[in-house]
Parts: sequence; C-alpha cells; structure tokens
Amino acid sequence: MRSTPQTTKIDEYLQAVGDRVAAHAQRKLPYRFHFDPSPAFKSAVGLPGGQIFVGGGILAYMDSEDQLAAVLGHEVEHIALNQCRDRLIQVLAEKHLSTDKLEELKVDDFLPGYGHDNELAADREGVKLAIEAGYSPKGAIRLLRTFVILGQQMPNTPAEGQKRLEERIGQIEPLSNQREVQVSEQPLSLP
Repeated sequence: MRSTPQTTKIDEYLQAVGDRVAAHAQRKLPYRFHFDPSPAFKSAVGLPGGQIFVGGGILAYMDSEDQLAAVLGHEVEHIALNQCRDRLIQVLAEKHLSTDKLEELKVDDFLPGYGHDNELAADREGVKLAIEAGYSPKGAIRLLRTFVILGQQMPNTPAEGQKRLEERIGQIEPLSNQREVQVSEQPLSLP
C-alpha cells in the first residue's frame, strides 16, 4: 500500500486520537495506528505488539471522533487483554510455525472475532478508555446501532449476530448514563 499525502494525514489523525485513548491503557506499549484505505475493510484490527489498522470501510460509517475513539479503544484492549497474543499462539500452533517464521502470518489470521466474552470485554474496556480520554460513550452506541441497521438491511443476516450487537450496546448504555460522563460528541475531522 502506497502512501499519499491524504493517507499520511489520516494516519496522523488516527495516531493523535489513538495516543489520546491509549494513554489510559493499563498496558503501556508503543501503539501505532494505521489507515488502510480499502472500502472493503469495514473493521479495525489490533496485532500483537501494538499495531492497529483501521479500514476505510469502517471510517465511512463514522461521523464523530467519539466513534473512532471507541473503535481504537476496543482494539487497544484486544492487545492489552492479551487476546492478540493468545490468537498469535493459536495461529502459530495451527500452522505449525515457530516464532522465526512470523513473516508467514497474514493480517487475515487476526480478523475473526475473539469470541463472545472477549469482544464484550474489549468493548466495555475500550469505551472506558475513550471516556477517560474525554470522549462520549454515546458514539460507540450510535456506531453499533448503525451496524444493527445495516444487518437488518442485509438478506440472510444471522439473528445471532444482531443479538450480539444488541448485547454489546446494552453493556455500554449504563456507561453513558453515569452522571460524570456528560461529554458531547466531537465531529470526525478526517482530512
């Protein structure tokens, strides 16, 4: 992927928001945030060691920096909670690779979810990071509701996926109702 002046500015913006969120992480790493301009990449992924990639597809759904902060916090927590490390160990074992063959790994190995409980934990703790950084949890709720609506419009969307999104929203809503969390959402400032 070749950098352009615009992708470089987006990388810098992601890094600035990510630094603000990651400053509150319990696990201190040199977190690095990168933009992948593919509109088909409708997610973000955290890799062991602190590398986080955000797809152009998910950014297209966002309209506030609070939504971005929640997504970055979610990925920081996948790393901080050792979920990425555990996935790395699992993938190495499945592919019968030693650590000197890490170059054979693909980002795709880290794209599947981390399971029900781990996704809930990354959501909850990631939103807490965003709140500590001064962002509103309402951004996370609105983004997840967007995914619910998109799922309702897609034929053959599994009901289980919709139910999980509702559960994720349900655990974040109490965070947005706390008295000390009265921050208004900040607009997304992508170049």
